[in-house]
Amino acid sequence: MRHPCSSKFLSYCSKDAAEGVDLHREGNTSSFKSHHHLYDHLLQSCCNVKLLKQIHSSLITSGFIKKSTHLVARIILKYSALGHPDCARSIFNGIATSTSNSFLWNTMLRAYVNGGHCVEALSLYRLMQSACIAADNYTFPFVLKATASRSLVVEGKMVHGDAIRRGLESDMFVEAALVDMYAKCGEVTDGRRIFDRMPDRDLVCWTAMITAYEQSKRPEEALMLFWRMQGEEGLSADSVTAVSLASAVAQLGDLRKARSMHAHAIRNGFLEEDISVGNSIVAMYAKCSHIEEARLVFEKMKEKDGVSWNSMLSGYVQNGRASEALSLFDEMQVAGMSKPTSVTALIMVSACSYLGSRHLGKKLHDFIISSGMRVETTLWNAILDMYGKCGDLETAVDMFNMSTPGQRNVSSWNVMISGYGMHGYGKDALRFYAKMQEEGFEPNHITFTSLLAACSHSGLVDEGRKRFLDMNKLNVKPEAKHYACMVDMLGRAGLLDEALDLIKKMPLEPSDEVWGALLLACKIHGNAEMGEVAAQTLFHLQPEHTGYCVLMSNIYAALSKWQEVGMLRRDMKSRGLRKPAALSVIEFDEEVHGFHAADQTHPQCRQVHEKVQILVLEIKMAGYVPDRLCVLHDVEEEDKDLILTNHSEKLALAFGIMRLEPQMPIYITKNLRVCNDCHSAFKFISQVHRRKIVVRDANRFHHFQDGSCSCNDYW
Repeated sequence: MRHPCSSKFLSYCSKDAAEGVDLHREGNTSSFKSHHHLYDHLLQSCCNVKLLKQIHSSLITSGFIKKSTHLVARIILKYSALGHPDCARSIFNGIATSTSNSFLWNTMLRAYVNGGHCVEALSLYRLMQSACIAADNYTFPFVLKATASRSLVVEGKMVHGDAIRRGLESDMFVEAALVDMYAKCGEVTDGRRIFDRMPDRDLVCWTAMITAYEQSKRPEEALMLFWRMQGEEGLSADSVTAVSLASAVAQLGDLRKARSMHAHAIRNGFLEEDISVGNSIVAMYAKCSHIEEARLVFEKMKEKDGVSWNSMLSGYVQNGRASEALSLFDEMQVAGMSKPTSVTALIMVSACSYLGSRHLGKKLHDFIISSGMRVETTLWNAILDMYGKCGDLETAVDMFNMSTPGQRNVSSWNVMISGYGMHGYGKDALRFYAKMQEEGFEPNHITFTSLLAACSHSGLVDEGRKRFLDMNKLNVKPEAKHYACMVDMLGRAGLLDEALDLIKKMPLEPSDEVWGALLLACKIHGNAEMGEVAAQTLFHLQPEHTGYCVLMSNIYAALSKWQEVGMLRRDMKSRGLRKPAALSVIEFDEEVHGFHAADQTHPQCRQVHEKVQILVLEIKMAGYVPDRLCVLHDVEEEDKDLILTNHSEKLALAFGIMRLEPQMPIYITKNLRVCNDCHSAFKFISQVHRRKIVVRDANRFHHFQDGSCSCNDYW
């Protein structure tokens, strides 16, 4: 808003200048001070460039620009704050270069840093050195902040050396800036060394060090430092500290500490004074897997910005509640409270990927395009990944092929390699791996994870071995996840002894992921003895992981070792572990229909069960034989066929055949691995009914058509 007396005052100053009034002449001192005060007030309240240029012009005309360094500094900062750093620099060049006073140099540094122009700030600092302008305790904090914002640790250390040579390393402001710089550059040890030797530490220093530990994924040390800050120094956290503490607690996933942090924020009024605290509390509860408490905090927030909505949306997706994320996204649009950003779009793309919904994915992609949102490479890659995970690999391939080389990065290639692997097209994944190197992209650890998984899903053992050796040639150090892929690949191929030998020779401690791959291979090949070795290790590493208990129980059940099955199930029950219920979903008429095993809740459950019975009769006539080994319960043989008939994916397929047009492909998503019996049945149904059926299970995609599957019965 324009100051009401600005026009009158500026006209008056111009009139004085035109009449030759010298405000600096003896006798006009009080008038000078009065004018100086008014100019200062106008610059503080100025909020648009047009008025700023009028004030600037009046300062030149009246002569104040030459006499008041303070006003020059004010106008430099104001031009920069209003998005015109070039104008600020022009003023600076006209005045500051003719003086050895560091004040205006520091002002220009401050303007650049506050505006995010850190490269320009560092360039100005070098110019300052070449002009022999002495840097002081105000200069170094600005320059160190510039290096910190870009994580330029080498440049930061050079500036640290300059501060030592100037004898300012022990200045409190410089020390605080050094702690912040080292912390943000990931050099936590160097930052802590300076922090520990500081005789006086204010809240800013403590917060910088706490934040450094939090951002370095060392949450325990962040919290310990906070408790020390309170106990030894008697300092209370402010809202900035609270945000870092909430993030540290989120990393720990400790609900008790989360509630304590929330209570601390309420007691100190942080939730009312700073919206970022509310946002961090929402994210904290979500990462502690208590999404209801996150939603409660979200609903109680008096004000919400885009980060608030994104935190809640992301929380739902992280906790496997993508449908609720989509509902909240609709609510966000209806409320009109915050315009969706590319970050929002990225979260919602992840939600569609999780659900495997082609319809919702396409709808969201159309929304992103129609909204005029800028689609940067990260979001574009996520959309590629979404189409692949929704079963529409063709669209992902078309998007990739139509893109320009400049639009792609390493992640783009990784997404495509992963997509081909998930769909069972291992040779295409290998082709893309070769092509990405031809186009000058260096494979990274994610590339090899996707590539080895692709080889595993396609049974390309020799190629997988070669690619694993490529890692050392390309200076990519194998991690636990790469060994897990190798164990999975060898295990699926029946090379269980080689897989176990690889685990024993690992140069790092085998993770639960590695042993889990071996246990799954033992399930596929019915090796209870080796399975027990893997399971015992897993029960020690991950005692609360239900999946590993279920896998071992299934190995025993397939071998009719019902006593061992009973012992495992009783142990699971005593520890409150429950097997996840099988769920298969299918889209029809823009709605998602879900089916559990033996489902009786769907509105059309009677017709669906009848249709399954008809389908089973039809495919038995074509040669289908139920695989009763897939029944993991000690029941009579005739009851096993009924259990197999009631599998969730068969119910979803029956519904799809009933409701979808004959020429339409049927897409089904299942939360668990497809069993051998359903896999066999789907091949027969695709042949008898001439339907294309695409199933996404917990591990991969299966494309059934004309009596065969894209996995070639290798999964």
